[in-house]
This record gives sequence, structure tokens and C-alpha cells, in this order.
Amino acid sequence: MNYHVIAHTHWDREWHQTYQQYRVKLVRFMDELIQLLETNPAYISFMLDGQTIVLEDYLEIKPDNREKIEKLVQDERLLIGPWYIQPDEFIPSGESLIRNLLIGQQIADEFGPAMQIGYLPDSFGQAAQIPQVLHGFGIKNALFWRGITDEETNKTDFWWEGPDGSKVLTTHLPLGYGNGRMLSTDLEQNLKVIEENNKELKDMVNSTSMLLMCGFDQKSATKELPEIVEELNSHYSTIGSNSSVKISKLKDYFDSVQEEPQNLETIQGEFRKGKNMRVHVSIASTRLDLKKKNFEVQNLYEKYIEPLNTMSLLLGNNYDKDIINKGWKYMLQNHAHDSICNVCTDATHKEMEMRYEFAKQIGQTVQNDVTTDLINKIKFDYNKGIPLIVFNTLGHKRTNIVEATLHLKSKEFAIVDPKGNHIPYQIIETKKENLNDKQIEIGVKNEDQFVWTTNIKFLAEINGLGYKTFYIKENRSTNHDSTHIYQDGVFSNDYFQVKVQSNGSISVKERLTGKKYSNLNVFEEGGNAGDEYDFSPPREDMIITTKDSTPEIVVIHNGPIFATVKIVHTLQFPEDTDVNGRSKETKSSTIETLATINRHENRIDIRTVIDNTVKNHRIRALFESGLKASTHTADQQFGTICRENFLPQVEYWEEEKWEEKYYPIYPQQKFVNVSDEEQGLTIFNKGLPQYEILNGQEPTIALTLLCGTDYMGKQDLVDRPGRRSGLHVETPDSILYGNHEMEYSIMPHSGNLNDAKIGVTSNEYTAPMVAIPVYHQSEAGKFKDVNHFFALDNSQMAISAVKKCENDDSIIVRIYNTTNQELPIAMASVNTEFFNKIEVVDFNEILHPEADERIQLNESEIVLNDLKSNEIISFKLSR
Repeated sequence: MNYHVIAHTHWDREWHQTYQQYRVKLVRFMDELIQLLETNPAYISFMLDGQTIVLEDYLEIKPDNREKIEKLVQDERLLIGPWYIQPDEFIPSGESLIRNLLIGQQIADEFGPAMQIGYLPDSFGQAAQIPQVLHGFGIKNALFWRGITDEETNKTDFWWEGPDGSKVLTTHLPLGYGNGRMLSTDLEQNLKVIEENNKELKDMVNSTSMLLMCGFDQKSATKELPEIVEELNSHYSTIGSNSSVKISKLKDYFDSVQEEPQNLETIQGEFRKGKNMRVHVSIASTRLDLKKKNFEVQNLYEKYIEPLNTMSLLLGNNYDKDIINKGWKYMLQNHAHDSICNVCTDATHKEMEMRYEFAKQIGQTVQNDVTTDLINKIKFDYNKGIPLIVFNTLGHKRTNIVEATLHLKSKEFAIVDPKGNHIPYQIIETKKENLNDKQIEIGVKNEDQFVWTTNIKFLAEINGLGYKTFYIKENRSTNHDSTHIYQDGVFSNDYFQVKVQSNGSISVKERLTGKKYSNLNVFEEGGNAGDEYDFSPPREDMIITTKDSTPEIVVIHNGPIFATVKIVHTLQFPEDTDVNGRSKETKSSTIETLATINRHENRIDIRTVIDNTVKNHRIRALFESGLKASTHTADQQFGTICRENFLPQVEYWEEEKWEEKYYPIYPQQKFVNVSDEEQGLTIFNKGLPQYEILNGQEPTIALTLLCGTDYMGKQDLVDRPGRRSGLHVETPDSILYGNHEMEYSIMPHSGNLNDAKIGVTSNEYTAPMVAIPVYHQSEAGKFKDVNHFFALDNSQMAISAVKKCENDDSIIVRIYNTTNQELPIAMASVNTEFFNKIEVVDFNEILHPEADERIQLNESEIVLNDLKSNEIISFKLSR
């Protein structure tokens, strides 16, 4: 056997200590490592945990050591990258995973070659799209620890295939990333380490090579490793063994495995089974307040800042790439697997909050500035009134309700489109304000500026990525449709009829099929005896639901555009929960829901606010599908994934002594859908990344809204027996006392998932169009007041990114197939005023060596042929 000893460390940037506390240790670690590698040429290589952020963190303190690091990297003694930070694979968006690798490799390139291995040693499970993401960067190998079992494969090496057919040669670490960490100057101990690895792995390895990972969490380099290896080789030579040991690189190991490819099987899908090592299947429920912030900041950058900056660039303005990427970095720093999964101390979570706030401050400032610059390039017809410009930052033609805030001198006004047609609108709220109160006074008192501040909703249609200008005519009345959405106890639009039942639940009758859905948005509260890693019920739980509740129900808005009903439950919850049961003492909490039905949209939008007064419990919203189905579909990074409603492991995990319970509680991105070929039910969300499927083949969707716990780690949980995960330290912030707001939406539909265009609709829900009134007049603009730059003409395709290329002034557009089915043909179009050239690029935004013949540009029309399931395509547009 050939033993490849990989010298490494696993560096948690933050966890049970804060970033700065760990950085003190990092500086000492790096100082020692640099000296060791410089003074001992026999120490062939050291792997720096697959992430480049440690270089940034170290060099901020010790910038004078940059040249030393550069030399070590260039000599391939110090192996860095490819990630910016070791990510969780399920909660960050697909675009965030791409930016993590893009920024990581940019940093690595400043020093030397990046390690081209998809190194994921400690992520809590493996996402199905990782092979395609890695493949898009030209990375052909992956390595991970958690989530796979002998139910998938009994071998360490295999081809892992993504839903689009991308493959990466992958190694699984059954014994973790520290199976060689006990190597020392004691020969007998070293032989024992190798013997134990042989015993566990000899029948699992595919070749004559075996990995010994000599490192662990925050572990310094084993300085005597060259001597240890030499002594082991001398021992094997003395006894006549053909075994050999060497300090190696992961690339060398993969090269040796690939020499015997006939032994490799191909496996597809995600790996989330906690049989041999915990993946914490319910981890997505912890600190949902922070996970919601993550969604909001991701959405801000992906769906607004970059598309708006791209439009501005095309009209002749600058693109703030460097400051935008700084915002991305703050966000990505929170995507480390321990951080975004929120299994940290309160102090660490507070630092995460600040990074989200930094990213948000940068993003909102950039967005405000760029929209001003963009608007100044547009030639408005001020004779028509005050311009109200609406931006569509998605790539397809969309017709959606838009919300706008206007500051007008008149309480009466009309809105017209560019052709002068009157646009109906509905007022949400009107109040008189003095704008002087919102302006700085320098030296002198500003004059009063009394205006009517009016929030409205109206319908807008825009043909792709671009904008359209409406005009506000003050002191004009307009004729509004007198038909109100709510009449005689029923909310009606063109898609469905909605009733709010006396217990506050929602029932819907879908018009096209006549299908009725009942018991939608029923709240369920239960005890949580778990910790930050896992939800776990007490041995004797008390479940409280709103099925028999008598809430306050009142219609607070009703008009031709939308209607909103407020539902307020006041409930008594046990004050606390432990592993045995729930307390007898109770406290009152309220759950307030605003359900909005828009005339022109086939969704019921929900905004729920929970006033949380107790600890160690979980609140979910339940949605009965009323369908028979054995599987369902969820939104993953770039497209969808089909999952089982019932997992048989539920029945034998305890008998087989799994590390944790395996049951159908799953992560999601923007939606989960249950459907057959005739009808279905989708629940969209804004930053609520966890759901569970109840009742197996008659599925109910359970959406986690709030899950509080008082400790980082606990022992002997019902769903996770034995040792604790993390430390037994109090985390009072994770109790989540106080008010918490969450948003989600219900969409009943006819046909299957693809017929209903769920992928595109989810983007419309999570990224509403932006409406900005223009009060100042400028004569400098030269571009027309209606424009679109790019449009997808297929309802199954969506845009993931629109941004300036990192390498030149062209525009990067990244699109993906939102479905898990092949698309024979898809169409798109470009505005030839701005583009006449298209080039397919990889995720590093570098041209492919061979042209993709499936993609053709014919004047303004782009033809995309034979798109694979969930396929991602990036291309450059330029002139």
C-alpha cells in the first residue's frame, strides 16, 4: 500500500471563539509554518485547508511576510485555495458558491497556483450541484467527509455526477480529515495508526493508495513529519514490505487513483445521511434571524446591485466592481460552515450580524448612487409628468405588481404609461410629511417642504432586463375599477378564490382545475430540547396548534389591485423545555399574519410576525397538499431536486446505531413543491431555508418559522443520542426572544411543477421590481425612457448573475435551467444597440478553448440548444 500523508490544518475562522481570538492563534501558526517550510526542504508540502481567507487574515497583521508566502506557493510547498472560505453547501445561494470559488482563486492567483481540488472536509453534508460548480471552474476532483454511507457506496473513491452530467473524481474520508493526526516520533504508535487505518479502509480503497490526513482543527504542522516518514519507510524496507509512505499532495493521490479507473462507480445526488458522522440534518433551523439576513444580503447583491450597475455601465457610467466585491467578501465570510449554520457563541454571531450590516451598508449605498447615475443618462419627457421609472433586474419579461413610495404636492394624481394610457393603482397609505425633517441643516434653517407621502401598488410589464418609465400627473383624478377583491367573505382573482376560516387557516379553490386546498398556514408549536446543531423533541412533547384557535380576523385593505387580511392568534406556550418534557408554566405569545391577495398574481403572500416570549421551542406553518405523492421537489442551487416524502431510515436508524436520526427534514433555497401531473401546491419563502414533509404519501409541508435554543451543544438528545456537538455553553441570543418577521407565499397551480413555471415565479416573488420617482429635471440624458438590454424568452430559464466581467469591460450573464428536465431549445435576445457578440466562458470568466456549438447569436436572437437538466451556462456579451 502507498500511504499519501497530507500535512494540513483545518482552520475554523470562527466557532466557539471569535474571529479575532482565533486570529491570534492563526498568526502564531503561520509564523511557525513559514519558518518550518523555509528551513526544512524535506517538508515537501503543507495544505492550508482549501481556503485563501487565512492569507488575508494573516497578512493584514504580517504584511512583510507576503513574499515568503508567494515563494512557498509558487514552489508548491504551501497549497492554497480554491475556496475563499470553507462553505456550507446548502444554505448559501448557488451564486454565492460560485463567488466563493471565484474570489478564492483570484486571491490565490496573486501568490501562485491555486490547488485545483474541491476540498470540503467538514461541510455538514454535500449538495447535489457541487460537481457542476467545481466543473465550471475546471476543477476535476473533490474530497469530503460527511454525509455518505455504504447505502450509496462502500468505496472511498468514485465519480460524483451532478444533475447536468458533470463529473468530478471524488474521495470520501470515512475516518475524517484527521485519520493521520496522531503520527508522532513514536514508531510503535505510528505503526498502530497505519494498522487501524488499514483495518477500517483496506476493503474500501479503490487502488493501492491510501490517504493519511495529518492534521486537525487549528492544529499546527507536525514538525517531525519528514523524519516520521523516513523511519516508517525504513521499517517497511527492513521487514520486506512493499508499503511506502510519503508526504504528498491531494493531486498526487488523485492521479494514482485515476490510474485504475475501472474500479470507479458513478454516484449522483446529495449526501446528507448521519450514519457514520453527524451532518445535523435539522441544522437549517438555528438562528433563522441571521439566515434571513443572509438571504436579504445575497438577494441585494445578486438581484439588484449587480444588474443595476450593469445597466448603468451600458449607459456610459462606471461599474463599482471593487467595492461590490468587498461587500461580497463580508457576506462570504459568514458562509463558513460553522458560521452560516449558526453553531457558534453569541459573540461570534454578533460579529456575523455586523458583517451582514457592513455588506448591506455598502450595497445600499452603491445601489442608491448607481440608480442616480443611471437615471441621469435617461431622457425623460417631463411634459408627461413626474417620471416613475421601474426596473426589472430579472432576465425575462414579467408582469407583476410593483410597490412605490411617492412624495407629491397633491393628494390627487394619475399614472400613465409612455403611450399615455392610464395605469390603475391602489393606495396602501397616505400621510402628510415635512421633507425638511429628513435633510441636514448646515448653517441655516431649511425651508419647510410639506408633501403627501403615498405608498401605492400598480401593475407593470417590462420586457426583460431593463426599465420602463411611467409618469405621474399631479392634481389629476383617475377612474379606478370599483370591483374589490374581497367581497362577501371571499377573496377572488383570476386564479383562485380564497377564504379565511374561523380558526385563521386559509382555504383555496384553484379556478382552472377546481382543486380545493384546506388547512393552509396552520401554526404548530412544539418543544425543542435540542441545541444549535439540531432540533430534537423532548421525550414527552406538548404540541399546540391553531386548528382550534379563535383569532382576531379583520380585512385591513380591500381594493381593485390587492386585499389584505390580518389574522392575530394569542396563544399560551410552555415557558421552557428540557429533554424530558415541557414546563407547566406558560406565557402568552402572539402570532400576527398579514395575508395579501393581488388581482394579477397567482400567489397568496404571507407576512407573519411572532412575538416570542418563551425558550426552547419551535414554531412551524403547516400546509396540507391534499394530494397523493411519494416525492416532492425543492429549489436547490441552480434548479430543482426531487426528494422522497418518506425515508425508510426513520425506522432503523436507532437499531443500526446511526449518529443521528435521518428523516425528511430538508434544506431549500426559494421553494418546495408537491404536485402530480394535474395540480400542485408550492410554498415560496424569503430566507426560510428549512421544511419537513409530514404524512408521507399524503404530504403536508411544514415550514420552520422559528426555532429557539439556549445552548450551543447538549448531550443525549432524543434525535441525536450520545456525545454533544460543540461546547456546552449558553447562547441566550439563540433563544430568539422578541418580535421576528418572516415572509412566505402560497401558490396552488394546475399542471406539474414545470407547467406552472415555478422556478421563474420564485424569482419574481423574491426579487420584486424597483420603482423610483424622479423629482429633479435633467437635460443631460440621451437614452430613451423605455429600454431593455437582454431577455430570456423561455419560462424554464432564469438568470443567476448579470455583472461586469472581472477581466475586461464585457458583461457576464449566467443563466440556468430551473428544471430537472432537458430543454431541447431555449431562446433569448439582446439589444443590438449594446451587444453584437456572445462568447461562452467558464466560471472564472475565461473563454472556453472550444466554442459551444449549442449556442448561437443571430443578430439579436440567441438560440440555446439541448440544455441539460439544471445546467448552468455563463457567457460574455460585448460589442
